[in-house]
Amino acid sequence: MSERSSVSETEVRGQWRRHLEFVVMCVGYAVGLGNVWRFPHLCYSNGGGAFLIPYFTCLVALGMPIFFLEIAFGQFSSASAIAIWQINPLFKGLGYTMVFTVSTLAIYYNVVIAVSIYFMFASMQSTLPWSTCNNEWNTCYCRPVDVATNAVYNISGMNCTGVVVDEESRTSPSHEYYYDKVLEITSGIEDSGGLKWDLTLLNFLIWTLIFFTLNQGVRSMGRVTYFSALLPYVLMTVLLVKSATLPGAAKGVEYYMSFDIQKILNAQAWRRAASQILFSLSCCLGSLTGMSSYNQFHDNTIRDSFVIPLINCGTSFYVGFAIFTTLGYMGETTGRGIETVATSGPGLVFVAYPVALSKLPLPQMWSFFFFLMMVLLGLGSQFPNVESIITAVQDEFPWLRKQRYNKVFRLCICLSGFLLGLPQTTRGGMYLLDVCDTFIEFPMLFIGLLEVVAIVWIYGVGRFSEDMMLMLGFSKYNKIIYNTYFKWGLIVVTPLLITWIILYNAIEYKPISAEDEFPEWAEALGWLLVTFIMMWTVLWYIITFCQQGGFKLLVELNQPTSKWGPADPENRMIPRYQYQTPMTGQASVSDGTASQQQDQVLVAENHFTSIFNFQTNTSMV
Repeated sequence: MSERSSVSETEVRGQWRRHLEFVVMCVGYAVGLGNVWRFPHLCYSNGGGAFLIPYFTCLVALGMPIFFLEIAFGQFSSASAIAIWQINPLFKGLGYTMVFTVSTLAIYYNVVIAVSIYFMFASMQSTLPWSTCNNEWNTCYCRPVDVATNAVYNISGMNCTGVVVDEESRTSPSHEYYYDKVLEITSGIEDSGGLKWDLTLLNFLIWTLIFFTLNQGVRSMGRVTYFSALLPYVLMTVLLVKSATLPGAAKGVEYYMSFDIQKILNAQAWRRAASQILFSLSCCLGSLTGMSSYNQFHDNTIRDSFVIPLINCGTSFYVGFAIFTTLGYMGETTGRGIETVATSGPGLVFVAYPVALSKLPLPQMWSFFFFLMMVLLGLGSQFPNVESIITAVQDEFPWLRKQRYNKVFRLCICLSGFLLGLPQTTRGGMYLLDVCDTFIEFPMLFIGLLEVVAIVWIYGVGRFSEDMMLMLGFSKYNKIIYNTYFKWGLIVVTPLLITWIILYNAIEYKPISAEDEFPEWAEALGWLLVTFIMMWTVLWYIITFCQQGGFKLLVELNQPTSKWGPADPENRMIPRYQYQTPMTGQASVSDGTASQQQDQVLVAENHFTSIFNFQTNTSMV
């Protein structure tokens, strides 16, 4: 009977059709927008080629062990972020924290994909709108990158007489297109400026696409991931081959790979490398656990924990060449230094790189390819994000998997994501997105530390090791790799590195309110988000601890023992001391009164129980 139930449950829950789908999904999930807009600039600004030393060191010491922990954790139990905490019911709130963290990430990540689609559609115009200053949204301060700042430049339809343009005030066509046309950005977070309807509709379009992709769970997602995860590599390679043949490409590579050993002697470079590894692998969100829960029980997670992180980090390194060869060409054709345009984040993808693309032959085609790649990279990460949320809730409430509820529930999740993202598709929404993106790092770090503590230290590395050998087999190869590398990495190195990152971030933290565009209440809003996400871990721990008798134990441990009181029996005159044993060990009453002493202890316990009105709940939560 139990075997039939297990088979039925597996069929209802679903599994990957083949293990390759899981590997491709993980590659697409890990290789996201951050590989394009963050890693190349990190490498360039932290020692160039020398940055690869801390980067790959942190991959081995931090990235691979925690990646292994999360996918092995999910595969062993066939459960996702919330239900998996049968391993330690006190930490079940950490599962809810994971769900709220990945939900926050999915909401604002979708808005970034919407902006990428906007650029992709704009690439189909006969003249790229970010290549000239003769548009209705341009200002008198607009200057193409190949025009000198002090040169006379006429902007059609605009009277710029008397306007003085210097290096600080000049803006590029792509800068004004992104901020003044695409975003129509307001002066600050306090001014929402109303909904930006085109971005709102694009955001709705993406959520609709996500719903139809995930309407059958991992079965439908597995087929789509081949396209969303692998096509970006083709586009990336095409862009690299084209840019590598252009003048100035070698200079761009030189900037990218300049070897400055002094910079990696700074702790900041190692902290950035460790953070980038942790986040680029998409750890600490519960998504890897949820997706691996659809694996076959005996799939080789040790092999996956080497292959997928190495592909991810190799992709980050690879895409850097495509970015910097193109920026090198732009510097060659405009006469401006690469250091003036080599930035990170949206500024690289939506401002600097579009300018470089506009200088290529057939710029519309190359721009379309690039932003299509950005859209696919974003969707490759977004599909697992949303599916992990759905999986976590359905594992906790299995009735939501029933056929009549399943698609309705999935529709509700996607509709909720769209509605919660509306504030970020306003004209001031990018400021709110920046706040979320800045503060989401803090919960992720604590999630990583707590899951290592709960599994490796509290559940115990011995029991965890037995579980892994049961799942992976007791072959000599698996034993050697696990015992010499993953086991000791998870016991010592990984928790120490995460703790170091947390402490370093706390010491070096600079409030966002120190920047002009963010008021102090925006800082408070960011910490309110962190509090909301993390409070589920703390509240669940406290409530479960109390319900399982922890409060009663706490009360009892805070009461004096029977030996408390005057040491001399002659001084124990009041009734509550006459039935207690003196601290000297001498009996204050005859042996015949032992039963009376026990009765008084029971009366005292009942007294404290009535005071605190405590009821012991023996059921598991």
